[in-house]
Formats: sequence, structure tokens, C-alpha cells
Amino acid sequence: MLNKFRWLLFILVLTIFSSCTKHEEVLIPNNVPPPDSTLSSIVIDTYVNKTYISLLGRKPSDTEKSEGVTLLENSSLSQISRESFVQSVLDKPEYFENLYKNYYTYLLVNFDTAVITQNIYIFQLLLTQPEYEPFYDALNYEIIRLQELQDVYYELAAGNISVVEMHHTMVNNSFYDELNMGTENFITATFEHFLSRYPTDAELAEATKIVDGLSGVLFFEIGTSKQDFMDIFFASEDYYGGQVKIVFNAYLFRQPTSEESSLYTTLYTNNGDYKGLLKKVLTTDEYVGLN
Repeated sequence: MLNKFRWLLFILVLTIFSSCTKHEEVLIPNNVPPPDSTLSSIVIDTYVNKTYISLLGRKPSDTEKSEGVTLLENSSLSQISRESFVQSVLDKPEYFENLYKNYYTYLLVNFDTAVITQNIYIFQLLLTQPEYEPFYDALNYEIIRLQELQDVYYELAAGNISVVEMHHTMVNNSFYDELNMGTENFITATFEHFLSRYPTDAELAEATKIVDGLSGVLFFEIGTSKQDFMDIFFASEDYYGGQVKIVFNAYLFRQPTSEESSLYTTLYTNNGDYKGLLKKVLTTDEYVGLN
């Protein structure tokens, strides 16, 4: 009897032990964990801050930040809400001011704008001197270039010129010539500044002929003057592709893929909308911080 009791006790302990160590998965339908609202808030907060800093060179005010965060949170960071938010930042007057300042520093190394006014005055004074009559055409040409450079920010802010035309004006002046003296330096600087690459040997040879007043072919276009070189350069697909590359590097910190380069270059070439290019890049999941 005792042995039978011990045997039953052994079976009971073994059963209990087995039930404690055995794990069974139980699947509960629709058991999806709730979204991490804390993470979403951090992503949105960071997105708003870095968009203001990138486009305006400053952090948003408390009111601007609150409005941006509310817009994005209420729409769960939808594409439409992202586009609306980025557009609201692009529409601020400071956007053009910051864009102009950055390019002025980049291309002209903060050349004192007072010198522009001074040079215009000097050239106009020389136009009143009979002994300079043989140089009147050249003086008038320089005055026109300087006046365009002097007015470029106001024309850009007023919507009278595009970013492409701003770039054109910022290299078509005596200050850019002085910083990049000589034909080869001028051509190389233009390629580096706007295409982020050196010209090929063939491009440099043809561009040199054009700038020096000879007939040359650049980007499948014929030119015979420095003005022709600039007109061809800033109308080329290479220029628009270079701008796409610069935007990707500036905001996504990487080169565009071949597919991205083709898509964005075609869009920008066709519509010339620089703000539109920025808006497409600044509303991607990658820039937002969802990747």
C-alpha cells in the first residue's frame, strides 16, 4: 500500500513539474501593440526644428513650433501635412534672405556689397570723361552687371527671377572673375560650384574655346563667347542634375541614386521650381526620420 502511495506521489510531482516547464504560445487575434506616441512626438519635434534650421538658418519660435507640430500630429505625419508644413516655412520672407546669404558667401566669399555701389559710381563717373570714350561700351557693360548683382536679392524675393537666374548673376560679375581669375579657373570654379565636379578634359577644352571667343561645343550646344558659356551652362541638364546632387548632399547627407537623380533632374529641368525640389526631398521619410 505504501509503495502504491509513493508511486502515485511520484506521478503527481512529475505532472506538476511538467506543467510548470512547458510553454505554449497563445495567439490573440488583432493583438497589435499601440503606436509609440513618445517616439512619434520626438520625430515630429525634431523634424520641425531641423526644417526651420535648414531653410531659415534658425530654430522655430514657440508659436511656429507649436503650429508645425500640431499640423503634423493631427494628420499623423501624412504626406499632405508634410508638404503643407514645408511650404509654410518656404513661404516665409526669411527663406530667400537665407538662400541668398548662403550663396553670396559660397560664391563671392562675402564680398562687401558697398564695393558694388562704389564701383558703379566710379564707372558712371568715367562715362563723363571724354578720354574714356573708347571704353564707354565696356564701362556700360560692367555697370549693368554690377546693377544686376546689386539687385539680385530683391528681384529673387519679389519673384522676378528664379534661383537659376540668381546663380547666373552671381557668376556674371567682376568679383567672381577676380576670385577665379583666368579662363580655366573660371570654368573649373563654375563646374565645382554648381555641378560638384571638375570638368572633363573635353569639356574644359571646349569651354575654354567658348569663353575665349572661339567656337566650341559644350553640352551639345555651340557657343562663341563667355556669355554663351554661361547661357549654355545654366540651361543644361548637367546643371539641373548638379543641383539635385547638392540638395541631396545638403539635406540627406548622401548622393542620390541613379533612379533618384534621373527622376528629380527631369522634374527640376522641366518645371524650374527650386522650392518644389526642396519640398520633395524635405518630405521624404528619410528626411523626416522615419527610416
